[in-house]
Amino acid sequence: FTPENVALSGSILGSMGAETLKKIQKDFVEQHPHHIPMLFMLDVINGFKTIFPIPLGQGATFEPELSEKCAAVAAKEAAVSGLHVTFAPMTDLVRDARWGRVMESTGEDPYLNGLFCAGMVRGFQGDDLKEPYKIASCVKHFAGYGAPTAGRDYNTVELSEHTFRDFYLPSYKAGIDAGAAMVMTSFNTVNGVPATGNKKLMRGILRDEMGFDGVLISDFAAILETVAHRSSKDAADAAKKALEAGVDIDMMTSVYAANLCRLVEEGEVDEHLIDECCLRILELKNKLGLFENPYKDADAEKEKAYNLCPEHRALAKKAAEESFVLLKNDGVLPLDTAKKIAFVGPYTNNHEIKSSWSFTGDSKDCVTIQEAAEKVFDASRTTYAEGCPVIGNDVELIGFTETTPKKYSEEELAAMEQSALQAAKEADLVVMPMGEHYLQSGEATSRAMIDVPEIQMELFHKVLAVNPNVVVVLFNGRPLDLREISVKAKAILEVWFPGTEGGSAVVDVLTGKKNPSGHLPMSFPYCVGQA
Repeated sequence: FTPENVALSGSILGSMGAETLKKIQKDFVEQHPHHIPMLFMLDVINGFKTIFPIPLGQGATFEPELSEKCAAVAAKEAAVSGLHVTFAPMTDLVRDARWGRVMESTGEDPYLNGLFCAGMVRGFQGDDLKEPYKIASCVKHFAGYGAPTAGRDYNTVELSEHTFRDFYLPSYKAGIDAGAAMVMTSFNTVNGVPATGNKKLMRGILRDEMGFDGVLISDFAAILETVAHRSSKDAADAAKKALEAGVDIDMMTSVYAANLCRLVEEGEVDEHLIDECCLRILELKNKLGLFENPYKDADAEKEKAYNLCPEHRALAKKAAEESFVLLKNDGVLPLDTAKKIAFVGPYTNNHEIKSSWSFTGDSKDCVTIQEAAEKVFDASRTTYAEGCPVIGNDVELIGFTETTPKKYSEEELAAMEQSALQAAKEADLVVMPMGEHYLQSGEATSRAMIDVPEIQMELFHKVLAVNPNVVVVLFNGRPLDLREISVKAKAILEVWFPGTEGGSAVVDVLTGKKNPSGHLPMSFPYCVGQA
């Protein structure tokens, strides 16, 4: 990028905070020759600071109206923090549990997905984007992104016309009919043609058939990636194809900025295509009211007042409770709090229960099971033990979000296990909060084996050997292979990655204060071969 291109940028991704964005906006508008304000955009997927259950968990509520309320709260927190656009909802139909991004979808049913997509769009946007605390939504990823071959992220998509139109397209259409301001292209090829440069898909289906007249943005560097797909000769050819397909914004590369003016001058591209893109983007800024107030709702004092406020936390708790699915119960739930109960497992006192895409939130704000249980259970009859880490030292987490989990010595692992087994042995009943690491689901986290991490299964077997009365509380972002657990556990409560108030919601459901009313929005395969 040249300094001139940066000076004339139309949007910024990845920044947040009212004071930060107000300063950026002020400096930008003052130096811009036409004083046109910027758009501030970010992935606000299932909450901004107050984190709600992952979308797959929200799908389990079967209550689109509840997700609409959650989206409205997310919009309010994001708006006062200076943001104008969220890259949500993701409404890709998902039917292969090996794909990590199933956690961002509401499931495998086109009709249900459509209801949730429309509800989230309404929640984010309201009736008028100029209203306080509303942000533009972006339906993604158009189209068919949820059907990659073998569940491998970014892989090719091969779908018949019947399957594509009857199963994969309807939920996008529902979001567009609900008034979504933006749509995002998908990385994948659709029947051999990269979606981002696919004129038939973007102009023929999205614009002409579905009637979408809003802003179409590429996914991260997706225009340039058409060169790697070998469908574009070079960056200039990629820019031309995407523009002709109707893509208005090139996300995160200089493909448009470096090539379009020259292509117009050389007669390779019609200037009116650029005018179309500019008009759509300006119309969105106008709908948001940015020409009257470039800062819209950005307000540092309201940030402090609204983010993680009691009202928002209460909704997060309700959404989590409604998302839980009781997969099995041999009469041990609700828990008899008069009994001696041991909570044993790596999610007993774990704050990392908000998913890999909830990076705008802070894990320390999440309520753990132990923190919630200590307010309800008699301390003289209740014990808590981690037992083991979520993943073993031999497991590497390499994906869209990278981290280095803590490594434990053999002595530390042995002490954790011994403490847990002693607690289990002395208890009448054992509650085992266990499941995937939160970074094992999400973008670039396809898994060939969809089982609970080995180190936890070893603990599960050892606990069963000293106490057969085990209740499993399952944390995960995708359907898992539960063959052993479903046979040996007395009860299984599916809680997904429940978000900020997850621990409080789990305790209320375990004790019967709230009934588990969720339904699976996506099939759990018997084994990976059935995925």
